[in-house]
Amino acid sequence: MNFGEQLKEIRTSKGFTQIELSEKSGIALRTVQRMERNEGKPSLYSMNAIGEVLGVNLTLLYAPDDETEKRNIMESTDQQLWAIARSRAKFKRSLSAYALVIPFLWIIWYITMPSEIRWNHLPWPVWPMLGWGLGLGIQYAKAYVIEADSLEQKEYNKLKAKQ
Repeated sequence: MNFGEQLKEIRTSKGFTQIELSEKSGIALRTVQRMERNEGKPSLYSMNAIGEVLGVNLTLLYAPDDETEKRNIMESTDQQLWAIARSRAKFKRSLSAYALVIPFLWIIWYITMPSEIRWNHLPWPVWPMLGWGLGLGIQYAKAYVIEADSLEQKEYNKLKAKQ
């Protein structure tokens, strides 16, 4: 028995019509009708409001079918891929800024430092170059080396295998 059929059975056993349930829960009649026909995924708000009127926790009754579960997994994977893509794009933007700014700092240093003392001291552009470079190295590792959500994915796979 699917979610809609269960909802209809509970509603009728409690003596509610769809209209009465809609009015008492504050959920549109059309939404109640769609839920009973299993059209689309009901919102958590709708399930809680209707469940409160019926005295039942509808979220416990709603178990997605295999197709919905596959779609949810695909959407989750899509979100992971987008997160990876965002971190890689962020790294590339940072690298481009680094490639433009650091040579500019060296040029400023070269122009402003008198030639007699230019190489007697450690050039100051070394410090932003090293600091920013370290940050870029960490950003690169996060974007390309360390797998995003790898720990969560491993735990999910373990739980899925136990079922």
